[in-house]
Amino acid sequence: MIIRRPIVQECFIPEQYTSSPEIIKNCLQEVLAEGMIATQVSAPVEHEDMTKKQRENIIKKHMEQYTTKYYESDNRWHSFLPDVTHPRKMKPIAKRKWEDLEQAIIDYYSKQEESNNRKKLTLRTLYPEWFDFKWQDTNNSAYMKRIHQDWKRFYENDTIIDRPIVEMTTLELKNWARNKIIQESLTKKIYYNMTVIIRQSLDYLVELGELPANPFSNFKINSSLFTPVVPKESEYEVFNEVEEQQIKALAFEDFEKHPHSTSAIALVANFSLGLRVGELVALKWKDLKSPYLQIRRMEQKQYEKFENGDWKSHLEVVEHTKTDAGYRTIYVVSYALELFEKVKEDNLKRGYSCEPEDYIFLYRGNRISSKSIANKFEKYCKSLGIVKKTNHKARKTCLTKIADNANINLKDAMEFSGHKDVQTYIKHYCFSRYSDEQKREELEKTLNL
Repeated sequence: MIIRRPIVQECFIPEQYTSSPEIIKNCLQEVLAEGMIATQVSAPVEHEDMTKKQRENIIKKHMEQYTTKYYESDNRWHSFLPDVTHPRKMKPIAKRKWEDLEQAIIDYYSKQEESNNRKKLTLRTLYPEWFDFKWQDTNNSAYMKRIHQDWKRFYENDTIIDRPIVEMTTLELKNWARNKIIQESLTKKIYYNMTVIIRQSLDYLVELGELPANPFSNFKINSSLFTPVVPKESEYEVFNEVEEQQIKALAFEDFEKHPHSTSAIALVANFSLGLRVGELVALKWKDLKSPYLQIRRMEQKQYEKFENGDWKSHLEVVEHTKTDAGYRTIYVVSYALELFEKVKEDNLKRGYSCEPEDYIFLYRGNRISSKSIANKFEKYCKSLGIVKKTNHKARKTCLTKIADNANINLKDAMEFSGHKDVQTYIKHYCFSRYSDEQKREELEKTLNL
């Protein structure tokens, strides 16, 4: 319990009233009635960090400028607050209790200070607040880490982040964006990712009512300024027919030598499943409803950001897929079903449970990780002396084979892959799997008619 000592200057008594003990008593009564013994000052939560000295200074400065009196006629404290819309440039305010009047004055000047600070707001000061707000909207911490990396790469040492946001103009931002594209040789995709920070930070201020509109939304960039993306050759994007068979042969050979790990079998199966690696290693037996497979979860790298700026990561299985289109049920061909049966047989043989909630692909009884799949691909590619390729290339290989089949509808192919954008599927998942010799043979057949 805190005993508060009344501050004489907080109870301003007009000089002509000081000779009347009764009036002084009435004047002080409102201040002391609940205040001599109280548990806390009745200040709002947002001012809890304001010290008593700061509050006193605000009141003192206010009383130097505006008359503050207690009137016995209505038993209320009276003062004024600035108001440019009022003919006298101030508006009257009255409260029965002194501390209520004091709080009203404190609240006014606090809001004025906050408003003035907002006018001085820069991207540098806004970024931490917006970053925390943005993180609440996503469960993808890897995405947030990439945003922070973009901040350090494109913004941290740029003078624009110290410009008052309210002074930024559309022309200024357009010139800044164009210069950034040219100086950094940005592709269209990298530019879009880079501008997430400034675009969405200003959108955030619009939502808060601090900006009338987002000046970054009022211009377009000429696409000729972007650095063109050189199309990747199929050799680097998919496994050709020969490579696929060689990889599978090495995987089976590897499994025979190291049967305690089924990651080699998972690798082989995915040439027929076309799953993202995170989806592959998170499969459970309950997902397999022969001859169909449900994709409902994935392994994801999660990041944690510390106050000193460091990031720490770990892998965990999350009960969602990369996108809404990732929730899908795919048909499993007989070859892949045989591989699943082989895995189950091996797991049971080693005493590992194969109940619905158990993971399918294991290493010594524990779920395999995406890293184990990556290590297998690196090992096999190196052994074959071919370009290093990953599970993502095996996924592209599978989806390319589907695209090559004229009897499979494009919509069905996209549902199988977990995509909802046609351009993404065609641009990134349709490649030639033929060797140069095979291409020449096919061209001879087609054009020599």
